[in-house]
Amino acid sequence: MFVGGTDWLLSASLDRRAVLKGASSAALGLLASACGSSRPTSTAPVRSAAADGAAESRETAYVFNVGSKDVTLIDVANRQVRETRPLGASVRWLSNEQTYWDGARIWTYDFPDDQVQAIAIDPRQVAITRTIAGLGKGPGHSLVVLPDRKKAAINVAGDNLIAFLDLEHGSVDATLQTGAFP
Repeated sequence: MFVGGTDWLLSASLDRRAVLKGASSAALGLLASACGSSRPTSTAPVRSAAADGAAESRETAYVFNVGSKDVTLIDVANRQVRETRPLGASVRWLSNEQTYWDGARIWTYDFPDDQVQAIAIDPRQVAITRTIAGLGKGPGHSLVVLPDRKKAAINVAGDNLIAFLDLEHGSVDATLQTGAFP
């Protein structure tokens, strides 16, 4: 899940760490209290434009639903679900311990039919805009965008390897064999 207003994506001066901070259990507790729920959920903060394109700034919480492969947008101020949109993938893990933001998209992974793939989500569209498929046998456990924001590393646990991705070209640059189940 990520929380945001309308101007974050337009500001290049924000510190990436400050933006991504809060994906830990502290943000989980904040969301739960804001929504009046004690149910645990997975969180990751990112600011995004309002879903309806309104000019005013509105805080929006994005909750990724693994089982139904969709995302629920919540108006934080009103504590109401705005809408649920199909995503077509199960967002597995977004954490403040990982870097998953490339400056335009949120990178994560899925492993449909036990095949690992990297997916990029455009927070403005709330849609998958790029997929790098065929990385190997799943499951996967993490994808980390590297400091240059143009490359990423993803584990492919079923094939005991780490794949290094070229995010700009949507391809695999290299693989590194590891021990069992990285």
